[in-house]
Amino acid sequence: MSITAIVILPSAVLCFLAFRAVRTENVQQQFQQRQRQRQIALVLEAELKKWLFSGGQDGAISQALLRFHISGEQIVFPSLAISIPPGKDVRPVPFSLPNSPVQDQRTIEEIYYPRIQAFLRDLKSSRNSGAQYFRRLKAMVVQIPATNEGYVLSSTNLTHYSQRKLDELTAPETFRATFLLDESRDAGLASAEAISLDDFTFFQIGFGSKEAGRFDVRKNFLLYAIVLLTLITISAVVFVYRGMAQEMAMTQLRADFVSAVSHEFRTPLSSMLALLERLELGRVVEPGMQQRYYQALRQEARRLGLLVEKLLDFAQLEEDKKKFSFERLQLSRIIDEAVKVFKESAFHQRIEQACVGMDTAINVVADRTAIVQCVQNLIENALKYSPPDVKVLARYGMKNGTPFIEVIDQGIGIPVGDREKIFEKFYRAENARASNVQGTGIGLTLVKRIMEIHGGSVGVTSTPGQGSCFSLMFSNTKDALE
Repeated sequence: MSITAIVILPSAVLCFLAFRAVRTENVQQQFQQRQRQRQIALVLEAELKKWLFSGGQDGAISQALLRFHISGEQIVFPSLAISIPPGKDVRPVPFSLPNSPVQDQRTIEEIYYPRIQAFLRDLKSSRNSGAQYFRRLKAMVVQIPATNEGYVLSSTNLTHYSQRKLDELTAPETFRATFLLDESRDAGLASAEAISLDDFTFFQIGFGSKEAGRFDVRKNFLLYAIVLLTLITISAVVFVYRGMAQEMAMTQLRADFVSAVSHEFRTPLSSMLALLERLELGRVVEPGMQQRYYQALRQEARRLGLLVEKLLDFAQLEEDKKKFSFERLQLSRIIDEAVKVFKESAFHQRIEQACVGMDTAINVVADRTAIVQCVQNLIENALKYSPPDVKVLARYGMKNGTPFIEVIDQGIGIPVGDREKIFEKFYRAENARASNVQGTGIGLTLVKRIMEIHGGSVGVTSTPGQGSCFSLMFSNTKDALE
């Protein structure tokens, strides 16, 4: 199945469904928030009425600019001992509002008296509910219910009280509220976000996000959810793609391994069958020639045996079933045994042995068969990937107190990007595959696993086109050096 079918389409459907669900949730939250704002408006309206119509010390009357008393049809201003008869016709004149309680009769007669008269007419005709705001006066005229007392309250005091109540009501909310008079509407608040107070003309409450609202998770949950889902989708695509790519690469490596092993078996078997056929048909009668045929058959049989042994060891190591028998060994003897395998082959003359330093009796604790096999693998690779007329060096010694064996060639070298991967099972470097040299891709994996079990390590230094040096570093144990 393609990546689109496995990941992208389900992820797209998931994102769409999540978008729909989150959008619905967002609409519900907006509706609930609007309902809460309407409740706050109703609460403020009730608090304003209670504050305006209360005659006590906590009421708005204690902050009045001017107080008046209705006596029959006369309006009396007790603070200045002024009484204006009902028939007096006074028209409002242009004025500048005082910032403190009114102290003179002219201001009362020309500024406040005409508005109070208008207020009382509207009250009688039920055009107000006992409180009326005058825009030009920038004040509210109020009559306390069930009394003949009234007063004038400045817009400053009215706004201050209302805003303080709104701040208290919206403290736990994700939105802010602003008390708006008609002449102080906040241009930054959309009219659709404002709620009017039914019993108070010119009064509105504007709602908007708090300063930190843009970072609020609940308000921007839709955005955050889509971003999160997008990241999850991208991560899933990358994860699945990498998993599929690795699986495809491993499948290709397994196929290459099967092909290489088949070729490794087919080549010696074909040679053996051809030699046996000539011997069987009696075409080789000279004793010397027969001896060479038997020697070739023995070499091919030994080659097959080594290959089978390598495959069995690899399988046992993969399943952790490989048994090791540790003993005290000399590094020189290990190299001798590894080189002996190539004695009857044409490669023998190309192998040189050496000791680094004066101490030739360097001991390690190891499994003889396993370590000899490691050195054989390294020598075989060095011979395969080097020119036919170039020597290969196998040497041993001590480096910083650690015993080592090195196999050095002057072959094709290993690119930097492949130097760690060549120890992975089935992996072969690109230049090795391009050279048409056969290999199974498990030799170096065996070497690495065996050295790790021995408490040591294998390393490589290489220059492409000039050669490589593989090093087996052994654990420097007391038992081996005593």
